[in-house]
Amino acid sequence: MQNPAAKIYCPNYTCQTANPHTAKFCKQCRTPLPKRYLWGVGKGVDNYQPGDILAERYQVMTRRVFLDTKPGQVPQVWVDLPESTVPYLKLFPYRLHVPQIYGVLSEDGNPTVQPIWLLEQGAIAVVPQGEATASSNGNPSVRVELLPSLRESWRQASPLRQLNWLWQIAQLWYPFAKEKVLSTLVQPELLRVDGSILKILELKFDRGQTVELDRLGRLGRQLLPHADPLVAPFLEKLFGMLERSQIRTPTQLLELLDLAIATTSRLYRRTYQLATGTDRGPTRRRNEDACYPASETEIAIPPDGSVLAIVCDGIGGHEGGNVASQLAIEAVRDNLQPLLERPVPLNPQTLSNTLEGAVRAANQLISERNDGQQRQGRQRMGTTLVMAFARDLEIYLTHVGDSRAYWITRSGCRQVTLDDDVASREVRLGYALYRDALQQGASGSLIQALGMGASAILHPTVQRTILDEDSVFLLCSDGLSDNDRVEQYWETEILPILTGELNVRRAVTKLIDIGNYHNGHDNVTVAVLLCRVEPDPDVRLSPNLLLEHLESIPSTNTWERDPAEASSREADTQIPKNKGGDTQIVPPPQTKPNSLLSWPVALATIALLGVGIVAVLMATERWQNPIAKYRPSPVVDSGEIARNALDLQAFYRLELTTNANDNGNNLRLLLAEPVDSASATEAIVGMIPVGSIVQIQQKQKLQGESDIWVKLQVCAIPNAPDPGNDPATTGRSPDLQLEHESSPTTPSDSAIAHSPANHLTTPSPVKAGQVGWIRETRLLGSVREQRDPRADDLENCTPPPAGGANSPPADSPPATPSTP
Repeated sequence: MQNPAAKIYCPNYTCQTANPHTAKFCKQCRTPLPKRYLWGVGKGVDNYQPGDILAERYQVMTRRVFLDTKPGQVPQVWVDLPESTVPYLKLFPYRLHVPQIYGVLSEDGNPTVQPIWLLEQGAIAVVPQGEATASSNGNPSVRVELLPSLRESWRQASPLRQLNWLWQIAQLWYPFAKEKVLSTLVQPELLRVDGSILKILELKFDRGQTVELDRLGRLGRQLLPHADPLVAPFLEKLFGMLERSQIRTPTQLLELLDLAIATTSRLYRRTYQLATGTDRGPTRRRNEDACYPASETEIAIPPDGSVLAIVCDGIGGHEGGNVASQLAIEAVRDNLQPLLERPVPLNPQTLSNTLEGAVRAANQLISERNDGQQRQGRQRMGTTLVMAFARDLEIYLTHVGDSRAYWITRSGCRQVTLDDDVASREVRLGYALYRDALQQGASGSLIQALGMGASAILHPTVQRTILDEDSVFLLCSDGLSDNDRVEQYWETEILPILTGELNVRRAVTKLIDIGNYHNGHDNVTVAVLLCRVEPDPDVRLSPNLLLEHLESIPSTNTWERDPAEASSREADTQIPKNKGGDTQIVPPPQTKPNSLLSWPVALATIALLGVGIVAVLMATERWQNPIAKYRPSPVVDSGEIARNALDLQAFYRLELTTNANDNGNNLRLLLAEPVDSASATEAIVGMIPVGSIVQIQQKQKLQGESDIWVKLQVCAIPNAPDPGNDPATTGRSPDLQLEHESSPTTPSDSAIAHSPANHLTTPSPVKAGQVGWIRETRLLGSVREQRDPRADDLENCTPPPAGGANSPPADSPPATPSTP
């Protein structure tokens, strides 16, 4: 069925041009156009027809599938989330499989009206329909439809993939049981597949019904007639054992499937190619990132070998961030060297523990160096880490912090790791939707990193993936991943690796160019790992080899530890920068009422016994946690995270921000003087562009207002590049002579725009050297301190008047401060 034509509005708040929904870039300003196809859940959702537009932004493309035509606006959410949304939030660590709530459609936000919840990153496919034509303005047509069901795809799947899908279901059994949505995993129509990846269409609640593994055995019986002949006898016996409750725990099932997968993997040959690169970037004086193998390395790994790739991002602004990243690389490499030199037969759990132990050893090394040098607070050096260890047909991804791993196949690009930051924590604990959590001032604050505390309180996340198709894994620091650059450019810069049009070395160079050109605020480090999987025609296997694995059932143990628990027991403490340089512990947000958090409280309390002091804080505000964990060496902010206050005389660079809404909140307007909220007019000096360097000169608080006003001077403004030079559109790498330019001022889709209907005239940008006032809250969460600014960035800044810069905010200053 042909989908209706749709328009998508540019998220750049200064543009707002309507574009065909098939376009990749805005035809006017070349801003990337995010496509968010959403699955609707709720009563009445089937009443809408293709072409209908709801809430003036969501167009129905096909049954229950909506397109957000205004991706620059924050989706509508409710302050108090219903209990039915909590399982989606708690399963956030499994978003590779489970869709996440994007927003809600309801009548003026009235909770008494049956809402339609919109799910993103779900089981929706966008299928190209022919080549681009002149009539389509150069954009190929597409068809939007649901991904095929597991049952539909089962017949054509290889024996390894059939086992892989079942293995993924078993992996999800325990977390789904915790959230009482196990019924989802035994409903064939809810199980979809995207290549080798199992996708859940929507969650089905158990509603008091007991779901045991025998139900999975009955589901398997429906798949058995079309099982591959190699695995059919094994699956027939396995499903029977499930139905008879001989297999009673998901751990037993996983162990048996692992044995079968290891045997079936002999049918395939795999090769790995790896390339790495790191770059200081156009605005940093030194490179605090590090990678392994060393930058500009390109290697091919023999079929019987293992490969290790590591990316570390030294905590920005902390003394020794570059030292910490190098120490982490060396420690992890040394601990894992025996696994690289010769094959070691380790089972998956033992290997996962080994990888986790290597990360803890790195943390211990950095922490001991910090302690030995008596480094405290911001003086402590630290680093994030993301690494990939690949052997045979499986890859293990381990991470701490916000450096990321992406998995790219021919069908899509997926972020595999979950940032260790405040926003992700709020979602995991069931407090907020992710896009809503991003609006909070400290959403990007790290909650754990290497070197900031004892290894006993560090919780690395290890994720294992079975590979049955050609794949690329991208490891990168946030110098590339910020502002959704990977999501915007994977099709043009990474997908060609799989088609053979681009090698991994060239891909690394192009990705670093994109990070420098389109972000430019940080060091950029990239590791690209290509895995090729192909059948080995010389190998033959007998079904009896698989049946032998079922002769004995693994012993019954407690259920396998939930991976989400391991990744969620990190330091739930956010540490903003303190003027005195000491580490300041800020209690995390408290829970809203009725959030049913007995499990998170109990688990967190047990994890902290003997480690720190647990302070239980109960309040009714939505953005507070039930507990505050006090630990000896908590994680400090990384220089690019949000702060509670801005320092006087400090220099800051304005970043893209998600703190915006429909009324144009993304505009940072500089005013001639602070004005109270009741004032009818404001003397606007101009708009502060993204990328500007500013200096904080003074702070004041108006009578009767809680907000603090800051007086700042604009030291430098960015030079926006010509959109025509966009490497994504011209096919060439960006000019690398950008040492004295800041990143582009064009916001990404996360920079929220006005709706086209309410488009306002944008104020003129400020000029370098101008002085004015702005509320401190307008800057928090969207600035990055420049601790080593370049001299040419400060040419237009003059020292503040004596006594002005160092004056603390007054409780009751005059309504209008004296002119500086």
